[in-house]
Amino acid sequence: MRRAMGIALATLLASGAAVAEMPRDYFLNAPSAGTFAHLDAYTVGAQASLENRADLEQGMSMLHTRLSGIVSYPYAEGSANVDVRVFLLTLGASAAYRHVYRDHTFDIGEDRTAAARREREKNDDFGSQGFAYYEGRARLIVPLESLFLSNLLTVREEKRNDNSFDWFHATVHDAGTIVKYEGTLFFRHRDFGAIGPYLRYMSFPRTNDAGRQSRRSEVHFGGVYGTRPGLITPRGGNADLFLLQVVAAANDDIYGLHAYNMPIYLLAVYRATLGLF
Repeated sequence: MRRAMGIALATLLASGAAVAEMPRDYFLNAPSAGTFAHLDAYTVGAQASLENRADLEQGMSMLHTRLSGIVSYPYAEGSANVDVRVFLLTLGASAAYRHVYRDHTFDIGEDRTAAARREREKNDDFGSQGFAYYEGRARLIVPLESLFLSNLLTVREEKRNDNSFDWFHATVHDAGTIVKYEGTLFFRHRDFGAIGPYLRYMSFPRTNDAGRQSRRSEVHFGGVYGTRPGLITPRGGNADLFLLQVVAAANDDIYGLHAYNMPIYLLAVYRATLGLF
């Protein structure tokens, strides 16, 4: 009897140790199959997602399908998403509708700077708009022992108002096609999480002060930090994640979230992931 109790206790302690040893940089590893609910609280809003991951070839390829809804300070959004991962390459597509209820659409020649938008917010001088967008994306990762390089190329078509502020990308642009490359080099450690520099290149249509539309290219830079805080017991697919991203632009008085007195985009997210089945 004592021996049986000893074995049971040892097994329990061993399983508890295994749970406690879930690495804090787990989010960079290939995900497991199953159905999951993601609940996000971020800087100015909340998001809920339902995701299914199905192995196409175990350990090599996976199909992800996800429905997502966002409610935030400036807008609400619903999206349907699908991604297919084959080893290190993931291809995906999304269709979404966004309703912006703190919309800043500008007349030709009107001041579009962050300071002007801040003044508009102070005076409740904004409108609203709703539009659909569609995107395709390709992600290539390069995992190394203590480094992890993520490359993401996105092509997005938006039906927004011309000359309006994009809360997601923190800049002003017209309706049309956005081409975006994002690269992040993570330095990872199982006891710390992952941190690294971030680089973004964007090309988008924008009307100038004379009323002529052309494509504009911008380079943004910053950093990303992610870790598992451990507020949720990592068992049966349950896990959590804290992510902090700061993106800046040099010499650009239009770029940035206008709540800040500097050309930056700041995102802080806490995600709780619950394994359903």
